[in-house]
Amino acid sequence: MHEFALTDDLLKLARDEAERAGLARIDKIIVRIGGLSGVFPDSIEFAFEFLKRENEVTADAELVIEKIPGCAKCSNCGKVFELDRLFLFCPECEIPTLEIIDGRDFLLVSIEGEEKSEGGVKASLEAGDENG
Repeated sequence: MHEFALTDDLLKLARDEAERAGLARIDKIIVRIGGLSGVFPDSIEFAFEFLKRENEVTADAELVIEKIPGCAKCSNCGKVFELDRLFLFCPECEIPTLEIIDGRDFLLVSIEGEEKSEGGVKASLEAGDENG
Protein backbone atom coordinates (compact mmCIF):
# COMPACT_ATOMS: atom_id res chain seq x y z
CA MET A 1 0.00 0.00 0.00
CA HIS A 2 2.11 2.87 -1.30
CA GLU A 3 -0.37 5.41 0.10
CA PHE A 4 1.30 5.13 3.54
CA ALA A 5 4.64 6.16 2.04
CA LEU A 6 3.00 8.96 0.02
CA THR A 7 1.14 10.23 3.08
CA ASP A 8 4.28 10.11 5.20
CA ASP A 9 6.10 12.17 2.55
CA LEU A 10 3.14 14.56 2.36
CA LEU A 11 3.20 15.14 6.12
CA LYS A 12 6.98 15.66 6.10
CA LEU A 13 6.64 18.20 3.29
CA ALA A 14 3.83 20.00 5.14
CA ARG A 15 5.90 20.14 8.35
CA ASP A 16 8.92 21.45 6.43
CA GLU A 17 6.80 24.16 4.80
CA ALA A 18 5.20 25.01 8.16
CA GLU A 19 8.64 25.41 9.70
CA ARG A 20 9.75 27.68 6.84
CA ALA A 21 6.58 29.76 7.21
CA GLY A 22 6.89 29.99 10.99
CA LEU A 23 3.83 27.90 11.82
CA ALA A 24 3.78 26.24 15.23
CA ARG A 25 0.86 23.98 14.33
CA ILE A 26 -0.86 22.80 11.18
CA ASP A 27 -4.66 22.88 11.32
CA LYS A 28 -5.49 21.94 7.74
CA ILE A 29 -3.72 20.33 4.80
CA ILE A 30 -5.34 20.53 1.38
CA VAL A 31 -4.24 18.09 -1.32
CA ARG A 32 -5.35 17.50 -4.88
CA ILE A 33 -5.64 13.91 -6.11
CA GLY A 34 -6.29 13.17 -9.76
CA GLY A 35 -8.50 10.31 -10.86
CA LEU A 36 -5.66 8.93 -13.01
CA SER A 37 -2.91 9.33 -10.39
CA GLY A 38 -3.11 5.77 -9.12
CA VAL A 39 -3.57 7.14 -5.60
CA PHE A 40 -6.64 6.08 -3.62
CA PRO A 41 -8.09 8.99 -1.59
CA ASP A 42 -9.64 6.65 1.01
CA SER A 43 -6.25 5.07 1.65
CA ILE A 44 -4.61 8.50 1.96
CA GLU A 45 -7.27 9.52 4.51
CA PHE A 46 -6.72 6.33 6.51
CA ALA A 47 -2.93 6.72 6.50
CA PHE A 48 -3.23 10.42 7.35
CA GLU A 49 -5.28 9.74 10.49
CA PHE A 50 -2.68 7.23 11.63
CA LEU A 51 0.50 9.10 10.68
CA LYS A 52 -0.46 12.66 11.65
CA ARG A 53 -0.23 11.74 15.35
CA GLU A 54 3.49 10.98 15.06
CA ASN A 55 4.34 14.70 15.27
CA GLU A 56 2.79 17.38 17.47
CA VAL A 57 2.80 19.90 14.60
CA THR A 58 0.31 17.77 12.63
CA ALA A 59 -1.39 15.86 15.45
CA ASP A 60 -4.72 17.72 15.16
CA ALA A 61 -4.58 18.53 11.45
CA GLU A 62 -7.54 18.07 9.15
CA LEU A 63 -7.04 16.65 5.66
CA VAL A 64 -9.08 18.08 2.79
CA ILE A 65 -8.89 16.20 -0.50
CA GLU A 66 -9.83 17.86 -3.78
CA LYS A 67 -10.61 15.07 -6.24
CA ILE A 68 -9.87 15.97 -9.85
CA PRO A 69 -11.29 13.78 -12.63
CA GLY A 70 -9.09 12.49 -15.39
CA CYS A 71 -9.40 14.42 -18.62
CA ALA A 72 -8.21 13.51 -22.09
CA LYS A 73 -8.16 14.97 -25.56
CA CYS A 74 -8.54 12.84 -28.67
CA SER A 75 -5.51 13.16 -30.92
CA ASN A 76 -7.71 12.42 -33.92
CA CYS A 77 -10.83 14.60 -33.59
CA GLY A 78 -9.81 16.97 -30.76
CA LYS A 79 -12.73 16.11 -28.45
CA VAL A 80 -12.00 16.75 -24.74
CA PHE A 81 -13.71 14.43 -22.26
CA GLU A 82 -13.50 13.03 -18.73
CA LEU A 83 -11.65 9.78 -18.31
CA ASP A 84 -11.90 7.41 -15.35
CA ARG A 85 -9.19 4.98 -16.48
CA LEU A 86 -6.38 4.85 -18.98
CA PHE A 87 -6.51 3.36 -22.47
CA LEU A 88 -10.07 4.14 -23.51
CA PHE A 89 -11.37 5.03 -26.91
CA CYS A 90 -12.61 8.49 -27.83
CA PRO A 91 -16.39 8.63 -27.34
CA GLU A 92 -16.70 10.72 -30.52
CA CYS A 93 -14.61 8.93 -33.15
CA GLU A 94 -13.71 5.71 -31.25
CA ILE A 95 -9.99 6.06 -31.93
CA PRO A 96 -7.65 4.94 -29.06
CA THR A 97 -5.16 7.79 -29.45
CA LEU A 98 -5.67 9.99 -26.41
CA GLU A 99 -3.60 12.71 -24.82
CA ILE A 100 -4.06 12.86 -21.02
CA ILE A 101 -4.47 16.55 -20.12
CA ASP A 102 -5.49 16.37 -16.44
CA GLY A 103 -5.97 14.01 -13.52
CA ARG A 104 -2.50 12.63 -12.81
CA ASP A 105 -1.85 14.97 -9.88
CA PHE A 106 -1.00 14.21 -6.30
CA LEU A 107 -0.28 17.70 -5.06
CA LEU A 108 0.02 19.56 -1.78
CA VAL A 109 -2.16 22.61 -2.46
CA SER A 110 -1.96 24.48 0.86
CA ILE A 111 -1.53 24.27 4.59
CA GLU A 112 -3.19 26.34 7.27
CA GLY A 113 -2.06 26.72 10.82
CA GLU A 114 -1.07 28.89 13.73
CA GLU A 115 2.04 31.05 13.63
CA LYS A 116 4.74 30.74 16.26
CA SER A 117 4.01 33.69 18.53
CA GLU A 118 2.57 34.55 21.89
CA GLY A 119 -0.84 35.44 20.45
CA GLY A 120 -1.03 32.56 17.98
CA VAL A 121 -2.12 34.13 14.70
CA LYS A 122 -3.82 31.99 12.04
CA ALA A 123 -1.98 31.80 8.72
CA SER A 124 -2.18 29.84 5.51
CA LEU A 125 0.40 28.92 2.93
CA GLU A 126 -0.61 28.22 -0.65
CA ALA A 127 1.53 26.05 -2.91
CA GLY A 128 3.69 28.34 -5.02
CA ASP A 129 3.63 31.28 -2.57
CA GLU A 130 6.84 33.30 -2.58
CA ASN A 131 7.17 32.63 1.14
CA GLY A 132 6.40 28.97 0.84
